Amino acid sequence: MAVSDQAKERLCPAVSQYGPANVRDLEPGKKMKWCTCGLSKTQPWCDGAHKGTGFKSLKWIVPEKPQSVYSICMCKHTKNPPFCDATHTNLPAAVEQTQASCPGSSNHHMRACPKLCTKCGWVPDF
Repeated sequence: MAVSDQAKERLCPAVSQYGPANVRDLEPGKKMKWCTCGLSKTQPWCDGAHKGTGFKSLKWIVPEKPQSVYSICMCKHTKNPPFCDATHTNLPAAVEQTQASCPGSSNHHMRACPKLCTKCGWVPDF
């Protein structure tokens, strides 16, 4: 069975912060939902803001071995979700370039992307 071109297309999240959220006091074994879209007002956790964008939260269980601090990704581009892998270090220039070359950028301000342009991560100013 072939995978559709749309399914192959990578969704580009909004960057909520260029750096990790250092989270303390997470209960081992607790189920969490990590925000993958970058729109949540309860970063780094999901609040459902992704609805209608094609993104889904990442269900994550806090490891049984407790840590004093968890470094949780906020740029949403980590290769090891939900943990920060320092991808944010070189990300600002790449995000700027992706947004500048976005095929839908002419429609950004016309509400064609009401929440998030999933091709480049652009978020409208409201």
